[in-house]
Amino acid sequence: MDRAIKNRLVFGCAILVLLLSSLSVRLFHIEVFRSDSLAAQARGHYEAKDRLPARRGRIFDRSGELLARSQTVYSLEVDPYHLRDPLLACIALGARDQISPQSVRKRHLPEELSGLYREYVAETIAAILDAPVQEIARQLREGTGGAVVLAKNIEDDFARQVEEIIDAKKLGGVILRAGERRYYPSPLSLTQVIGYVDENGMGVAGVEKIFEEEMRGTDGFRYCERDRSRREIRAYRGEQVDPVAGRDVYLTIDMGVQAVVERELDGVIDRFRPAKATVIFLDPSTGEVLAMASRPHFDLSTRKGIRGQEPVRRNPAVSDLYQPGSTFKIVGFGGAFDRGLADPATEVDCHMGQYALDGFTLKDHHPYGKLTARLAFAKSSNIGAFLVSRPLNKDLFHQYVKQFGFGSKTGIELNAEHAGRVIPVERWSAPSFSSQVMGYEVSVTPMQMAMACSVIANDGVLLPPTILHGVKQDTRGADLVKGPERAGRRVLSVKAAQQVLQCMTETMTDHGTGSKGDLPGYTVAGKTGTARKHVENVGYVDGLYVASFMGFLPAENPKLLGLVVIDEPKASGSLVYGGAVAAPVFQSIAAEAVKILGIDPDLPEELEGAPTLPLAAAQPEGEGR
Repeated sequence: MDRAIKNRLVFGCAILVLLLSSLSVRLFHIEVFRSDSLAAQARGHYEAKDRLPARRGRIFDRSGELLARSQTVYSLEVDPYHLRDPLLACIALGARDQISPQSVRKRHLPEELSGLYREYVAETIAAILDAPVQEIARQLREGTGGAVVLAKNIEDDFARQVEEIIDAKKLGGVILRAGERRYYPSPLSLTQVIGYVDENGMGVAGVEKIFEEEMRGTDGFRYCERDRSRREIRAYRGEQVDPVAGRDVYLTIDMGVQAVVERELDGVIDRFRPAKATVIFLDPSTGEVLAMASRPHFDLSTRKGIRGQEPVRRNPAVSDLYQPGSTFKIVGFGGAFDRGLADPATEVDCHMGQYALDGFTLKDHHPYGKLTARLAFAKSSNIGAFLVSRPLNKDLFHQYVKQFGFGSKTGIELNAEHAGRVIPVERWSAPSFSSQVMGYEVSVTPMQMAMACSVIANDGVLLPPTILHGVKQDTRGADLVKGPERAGRRVLSVKAAQQVLQCMTETMTDHGTGSKGDLPGYTVAGKTGTARKHVENVGYVDGLYVASFMGFLPAENPKLLGLVVIDEPKASGSLVYGGAVAAPVFQSIAAEAVKILGIDPDLPEELEGAPTLPLAAAQPEGEGR
């Protein structure tokens, strides 16, 4: 053999051996070092780990009435990667034209298929959703990353129809993905208390946020295999871990009482057209909130405003501040009685409605001469309240303000609670003492004011409020787990609280400012409040008032306490007073609440032949402070 040919053969064999050796090394490297990652990459084309979302816990009132639950809904999604798959395009276009996929492939170039398929998918989905074809086509054309979501919150019936159309037209890469949406059976009730969730199902406000951890649950997962259209092949399901549902939350709210409160608030809006209004009713013996609502509010199902008003999604009962006016007088009277500096029979000279002996001027809405402390409270005399409270001195009075809970959060299970504003004594001006005795120069939340009133109802003890009745696992036989017990603290002596109680029952008589809040058959203890409205960075505004009333019944064994706050009622003269605006609302709500809650009258003789009480929106006009 020619030597040159032999050398070339040897060289060729050497090259071949080298190449085969390199290939062997490469295969060895892949098998030993990359087999796992490549296998995982291959499985990724047909295997998937599906999240199995946990059912979010439900919300109920104290009697088990459903307030919120999660509802299964679907989103319609399209995978852009599968829109570019020639095989899926041929299958769908062949089903449309009633020809085989092979015939479609012969008719069109590969680069044409993805465009034709995208247009067909856009036309089909546009018809399903009754949407413009151009808009759907634009979304599909611009979708280059993950799945393109074309519709959300599709309910079961419509989802079944959509799925039938997808299957009939053999649309690969078009997926219905299950999810959850929060459903509220009564979307216009208890809105600011319940709150709402975001698009991911996470609590954003109210009970939905505070009890997020309890209601969220734990998601599960399932391994499965999918075909080229990303549809699950059920025969090849793998490991599955079931989700754990969230716990249900039971509130202390009584929806019977809540419905009355909502109705009466709407009546207030219709009659007085205020800037806002808030009502709270609770059981003072336990601190459990029975009803809470404000206006304006919002629709839980849409999160939009109601009756043409802008939506207010925060809870004004715990988030908004106001200067309470004369309802705050329980602090000064309570402190003076507690220290033995005065009692209900103590006589004070109200100086015929004008007092100017301490370097500043105090005025009353009526000229009073000498009154007992009880009558000064009942008639809401500013001068009388200051003279009863003055022996406390400013430091001791400030101490009682703090003891009543002002300047601190109540701790109720609602988000965004405000602590209120209490001015330190060192920053007081000359008239600050008298102003605060009358409920000015101090800003409180309605919740704080209601709990301060409960101090008198509970013989001087301040109990923490609560809206949580308990939580419960959604399993047969599960027990309701109550929230942790929180101890109350003493603010006033029993004797002092009873003395303030005497003043509050006097307020409800014909010569007191709260008579329009009295309820036949029950001894009611109450206090009215009318304050000039204070606007932040502006000051007190002439002609604008905040009218309020707080009270409880039966006075000697309280089972129901209510607070009504009406901000900027459109009324004039004495008709803007708390006794004329807010007290009748309390009366109307309490008249129905005692029946709903089964609270027996302590003065049954007054009920014989008593007429039915009118609703708040139809109360007669009259005076009251």
